[in-house]
Amino acid sequence: MIIKSGGNCEICGQPTRDSHHVIGRKNLSTRWDLKNGVRLCFQHHTGGNKSAHNDPLEFINWFKKTRLDDYEYLLKEKNKTKTFSIFDYEEIIKNLEDVLNEIQNS
Repeated sequence: MIIKSGGNCEICGQPTRDSHHVIGRKNLSTRWDLKNGVRLCFQHHTGGNKSAHNDPLEFINWFKKTRLDDYEYLLKEKNKTKTFSIFDYEEIIKNLEDVLNEIQNS
């Protein structure tokens, strides 16, 4: 999500540090999946009337239109039961560190 957007809101292009889970964090099968994240500015995340939190249907329509592959992937993944080993968590941490390094170097 961060790499795709270059650290900017994926809707309007404004610089931002906010990210939004397409499928809520309580869903462990997609919680750490980068395809489940979208970079959004405050206005598009929580602040505006048409933000992802205030108008989730509008947000999903936008997500489906602009990131169809990720949308279809998440539809398949969201109901899977996953258990994580220590090795899985190490891989998740490595991926997140790679994303943070990408941000710091851009």
